[in-house]
Amino acid sequence: MTERKGINPLYIIIIVAIAIAFAIGVSFYGDTSRYVCFAEADQIAHDKPTLQLHVVTTLAKEKGEVYNPQVDPNYYQFYAKDTAGIERKVIYRNAKPQDMERTDKVVLIGYSKGDYFEAKDILKKCPSKYEKK
Repeated sequence: MTERKGINPLYIIIIVAIAIAFAIGVSFYGDTSRYVCFAEADQIAHDKPTLQLHVVTTLAKEKGEVYNPQVDPNYYQFYAKDTAGIERKVIYRNAKPQDMERTDKVVLIGYSKGDYFEAKDILKKCPSKYEKK
């Protein structure tokens, strides 16, 4: 009788588990957002227009805002300045976030669209929460 030597099933399971872990890692890497300035967002949008980006900004309150809920409750436009000092029009196709006028810094999550930044989400920093009393 000859004994047949084959691949141990444990090795197959280990190889499959490694392949799955690698695929999950690659998919997470491709979907993670990056913190950038508006200029870098423009460059990235040229190659990867669907990659969501984070831009840390301060509101340019002197430029004003556009929000008329009677006409379109899902259109809010304002101006923001990034950490490099570049100012950009921001369009948020949703209701104006509550207490927006009381905040200084916001993180915009979205996409660069040429002459404006399309925000999918806005994270606000409440200045009073961090001020010393």
